[in-house]
Amino acid sequence: MDSILCLTDYHLNSAQPFLYGLHLTRHLHNDLYIAHIKDGADFAVQEDTEDLSEIENKEQIEELQKLRQFIQSNLNPADQKLPIRGIIAGGGLWDSIETLTKQYDADLIIMGMRNRMGLAGRIFGGLAVKMINFSEAPVLMTPPGAKFAPIQSVVYATDFDVANLASIEKMVAWCQALNAQLHLVHVNDDPAEKAWVKQQMEKIMRALEEDNEDRQVGFSILEGDDIMDHLETYMQEVKADLIALTAHRKGFWDRIFSSGLAHEIIEEVNIPVLIFKS
Repeated sequence: MDSILCLTDYHLNSAQPFLYGLHLTRHLHNDLYIAHIKDGADFAVQEDTEDLSEIENKEQIEELQKLRQFIQSNLNPADQKLPIRGIIAGGGLWDSIETLTKQYDADLIIMGMRNRMGLAGRIFGGLAVKMINFSEAPVLMTPPGAKFAPIQSVVYATDFDVANLASIEKMVAWCQALNAQLHLVHVNDDPAEKAWVKQQMEKIMRALEEDNEDRQVGFSILEGDDIMDHLETYMQEVKADLIALTAHRKGFWDRIFSSGLAHEIIEEVNIPVLIFKS
């Protein structure tokens, strides 16, 4: 990974995405860009510089000072040498995110979710749904209840779609760098597909055989009708610090997120969710 774009709006939960960005940067050795977008402001993208007097726009100077204070207040002395750069941008929120993603060639976008109430709607509606459907980079979202913890156990929920393979390869590489255990899991709610599911999981196991010599990738198939209940229980059993999935227009995750139970569980989740685009 070369670069991470971490978005902040200075809300009470803004420190959590930043802390996860720092954690990943320590292990993945990427550039970390902390960006604040002032919705509706009339100024272009501006990076923080040592000498703010070189900047003519007073509003930009004020925003950069605020961003600099946010970064320093959440930065440990040991992290002072990490490649961190502050950025501000004005204009429409989504347009600015697109601009920053392309300009800084972001391999991952990190953002926080403000409210517990209606969290499912925030994930799959408005700005967030644009991030999931149209972002060229994976998106890591931290729910309001999330408290930073080092990523040591990751659950990737697969439906065996072909798009999963590229996402899983990324997760394997990232987990190796983090020295984290990766758990690939599929919840099968159709007894008639039991043999097919086993066959698909074995294909993934063979594909990852060379990259899994240290046994940092586990493979599990869970059987049962209540997909979300099984998944939640499994996450608790492996003490997951992060759950990852690939978003599709149709298929396994559509069935999950169209159910009332799924919305209820999403509103209770307290670990980050990493979403890859199909």
